[in-house]
Amino acid sequence: MWKKRVRILKHIPKGARCLAAEKLSQAIEKCIQSNTTQDWFELQSFAYTCLRVPSSADRGRSLTSKVKENLTAGGLGVPLPTDVTSRCVSASGRALYKLVETKVFDGDVSGAVRILLSDSSLADDSDATVEALRLKHPIPSRDLQFPPEPNLSSVFLTVEVKDVAQAIESFNSGSAGGLDGIRPGHLKELTSPAAGDAGATLLRSLCSLANFMLKGMVNREVCPFLYGASLCALNKKDGGIRPIAVGSVFRRLVAKLGCSAVREEMSEYLQPLQLGFGVPLGCEAAIHAARSFAYLRDGSDSIIFKVDLENAFNTVERDVFLKRVLERVPSLFPFLHQCYARPSNLFFGTIPVESQVGAQQGDPLGPLIFSLAIHDVVSSLRSPLNLWYLDDGTVGGDADEVLSDIESLVQGLAALGLRINPRKSEVFACAGQLSPATQERLDVLVPGAKVLDRTTFMLLGAPIFPEGVPALVLSKMRTLAETKSHLCQLSAHVALSILRGCLSIPRLTYSLRTAPVWLHREESKQYDEVLKDLLEAIVNISMSNEQWSQAALPVRYGGLGLRRLEDTQLPAFLASSCGVLRLVTRILHVNGDEFSIPHAAEALELWQSVCPESAVPVQPERQRDWDEEQCRLQLNMLMLRNAGAELARLRAVSQPESGLWLHALPSPQLGTLLDNDSLRVAVALRLGCTVVEPHVCVCGARVDQSGRHGLHCVRSAGRFSRHHAINDIVRRALVSADVPAVLEPPGLSRADGKRPDGLTMVPWEKGRSLLWDATCVCTLAPSHVQSTAANAGAAAEAAARLKKLKYSQLMQRYLFVPLAVETMGVWGEEGRAFLREITRRLRSRGLGSSSGAHLMQRLSLAVQRGNAASVMGTFGSGVARRGIFD
Repeated sequence: MWKKRVRILKHIPKGARCLAAEKLSQAIEKCIQSNTTQDWFELQSFAYTCLRVPSSADRGRSLTSKVKENLTAGGLGVPLPTDVTSRCVSASGRALYKLVETKVFDGDVSGAVRILLSDSSLADDSDATVEALRLKHPIPSRDLQFPPEPNLSSVFLTVEVKDVAQAIESFNSGSAGGLDGIRPGHLKELTSPAAGDAGATLLRSLCSLANFMLKGMVNREVCPFLYGASLCALNKKDGGIRPIAVGSVFRRLVAKLGCSAVREEMSEYLQPLQLGFGVPLGCEAAIHAARSFAYLRDGSDSIIFKVDLENAFNTVERDVFLKRVLERVPSLFPFLHQCYARPSNLFFGTIPVESQVGAQQGDPLGPLIFSLAIHDVVSSLRSPLNLWYLDDGTVGGDADEVLSDIESLVQGLAALGLRINPRKSEVFACAGQLSPATQERLDVLVPGAKVLDRTTFMLLGAPIFPEGVPALVLSKMRTLAETKSHLCQLSAHVALSILRGCLSIPRLTYSLRTAPVWLHREESKQYDEVLKDLLEAIVNISMSNEQWSQAALPVRYGGLGLRRLEDTQLPAFLASSCGVLRLVTRILHVNGDEFSIPHAAEALELWQSVCPESAVPVQPERQRDWDEEQCRLQLNMLMLRNAGAELARLRAVSQPESGLWLHALPSPQLGTLLDNDSLRVAVALRLGCTVVEPHVCVCGARVDQSGRHGLHCVRSAGRFSRHHAINDIVRRALVSADVPAVLEPPGLSRADGKRPDGLTMVPWEKGRSLLWDATCVCTLAPSHVQSTAANAGAAAEAAARLKKLKYSQLMQRYLFVPLAVETMGVWGEEGRAFLREITRRLRSRGLGSSSGAHLMQRLSLAVQRGNAASVMGTFGSGVARRGIFD
């Protein structure tokens, strides 16, 4: 198999995207028109022939030229050189951290975290692994009776180009490719504006291909491969094998389109019994409903039984779910019939493993077809609590009712090829313990089922009772603490992005929304202390309690966005409780006017004591609305406790544009990665932490531990580099917006000979070209502190007025914009309006909705780099430069 020995480029060079999009579009159109195995083979081999990593002999040439040569070198599907090999190895040591950083640079932060925290390893390419994989993909348990094949008169789904574009965009960054090697990222790049008109043509071809596949018209000989997958195996902690299958991007794309088309209709059909497909907050609703039921039946002889199905997705019989699809969603039947009516090929390296049973792993339609398969069985149960999240079921009621339902389940599921896994099934007795008769009957039906108490009763990863919360929080805390040794080996900017984006509160949010974590303050404080320690270690700063309080605020409120547990637990629980209330009442069949989610009233009372003057949000299901009131109150308290330069700092950093550098994806390729020193200085200046030891500046002035003197020093080391970077970024943005511009235009100068920083070479507005001149003033300079402490951006506005006075003569002929920014990141209003207009023009060129955000982030990073250079430049040459290894 080529996938085993040929490495594919993760990213297609911009210069080759137009040609690549054109060639891929032609290959797709040939498949649709001829539908021959040869044309499909050429499409399946496109990535291996055209997008392969160059061999060592080609390394001296540009990547763009090599890809273009591959694209134009005759037909597709030709034999490939075999000198480029790819071996799957387990990363360790520095290689692991390099892999993690690479994932972050590619925008796949969650993938980086999975690698960093993974306790699995790749299984050996041995006969034992192959046998284990085949056991995970069994043969049918009986003779299958598939519905008849669809014909041309069958109902089928059709999609439009805009639907395809949205589906491509919905793929996660870093998603892998299947047997054909084409990644979702490739499709994103080839349909982007960088591919020009060829990108739009490819998008139309992909739409045609999607409709062709939705009609079920793919050549039957091709189906086992097009609807197959590449397979790898991971070693599990318990010694078993976890198969990972990755299907073709085309198959996943069409399945995503199918999901979008039927999601609303099917989720309504499956509710309230099944919450695993298309149900917003379905998992949270299941947990709140189970907790409500347990509280309502507290002390009674009721039991709650947690059903675990053994290898469920890989064993459900395909004729069952295809019949249900034909009945309920006939528009998807032609496509799914081709996917599942015949065995598909999963390749573990070069070894095929036939997939004959179950929904294929990674199929976006997998949750739907599985839910349809079990729906009749689930609907037949009579217990008052009957909720399912895919293969995790929860049945509760009087012991006799539940035991009867378990008996029905065992029989009904067996007909579908499914069976209950006794070792992972669990039972909770609302009275505290099971009666002997119940225990005896349960042992017959599900021998070995575990009996839970209030401390160990968890559902879908959340504790049902408050007694189980401490163990959960402490477990999360230990996991967080264990990442310290890993994060400190990464670039500080990368580590901070991982900590903010995935590792801290984002990893705990689900638990905060589904469990009353706020009832256990001591554990919450311990978690926050670990988080503070981790931040200090990564960034190399020391924070006081007040500085930690600021750091824990969202970026828009002047913080780092590294939220504390004590600040987010109430908003999270309240938002979830309000968001699922209606669905929970449907699940439990209770009167919504008389029902309340357990602990919701206590949480509301506590929140109102924290925010006594705030009303309940108009949209209480939005966590941000609950959080906003707390954040505003915390920022106001910080401002009340400070004055002078500290107040000016707080006002400035709480402006929207001042923290944009924190939202930038750290990437050396994009020029958005801050070195460790620059990040440390940027964070310390933002929070008011100690930056340097007191010393004498090269200018002779005294520098205190805040290091702020360097920001307004007459010999500021970062002033010129920052000024040049801002002007270069603005000029390049104008060129991207189809506005040619030059820096330091000759022939345009004031009476003293000084020239503005830039000029547009075509009219900007009303037939007049635009001049701009950039300046960066210190927010905390003694001459500005009084005004900036009163009004954020006052120093930038004053600098803008001076610029307009200086260039008043040129303003008679040209438009003039002063680009005034402060060291704390605040922009003057005219400069802000100018950048908004550039953003509008970039978007009108089709460069994407994020183009303006990227522009502002790069400018924000330029300011921070200049600040760091200015602070470090206050040392003498013998202290800051010319070390022993220079």
